[in-house]
Amino acid sequence: MRRFETGFTLLELLTTLALAAILTAFAIPGMQSLVQKHQARSALQDLRAGIHLARQTAINKNVNVIICPRLQDARLQDTCGPRNTWHAGAIIFEDRDNSRTRTADDLIVGYLNPISSGRIYWRAFRSRSYLQFTGSGLTDWQNGNLLYCPNNMDPTLARQLILNVAGRTYPSRDANGNGIHEDARGRDLSCS
Repeated sequence: MRRFETGFTLLELLTTLALAAILTAFAIPGMQSLVQKHQARSALQDLRAGIHLARQTAINKNVNVIICPRLQDARLQDTCGPRNTWHAGAIIFEDRDNSRTRTADDLIVGYLNPISSGRIYWRAFRSRSYLQFTGSGLTDWQNGNLLYCPNNMDPTLARQLILNVAGRTYPSRDANGNGIHEDARGRDLSCS
């Protein structure tokens, strides 16, 4: 009776490793694009959920509610920050005294976490840094959009959340199929 040895030869093992390295080299760029698209989608979904929470709280409690970017200063975490710092997270609070800034008496409704990469820009009528909902669920005449731009400013990865005066949000889409999402007027999004 003959005995057979099982296992791999050194040549078989090196061939398998070389093939795996080649396949990995082809897969990495596609995987990076997939991760970046997921980051953009996730950032806007979180913002959309925060806006929805602010609007629903305003309607349910019949009170003004503000969502604003959080100040990046660790000592003042519950304070609104500058207009184009939404990527650092956001704070949602009831504005019972209608001061449009958070005071000690204003109840915090929730927070949005900072995003892991990219930036978010707020562009709106009246150029305020915050978004205010009235007790009826309408914005305070603040229709506009939140634009997500990746760190590399690639327009194919830019996404936009469009907000109308009624407080409803709509995600941008690539209607013409050129690989770049369009804004509400049909123009390609740009991060420059």
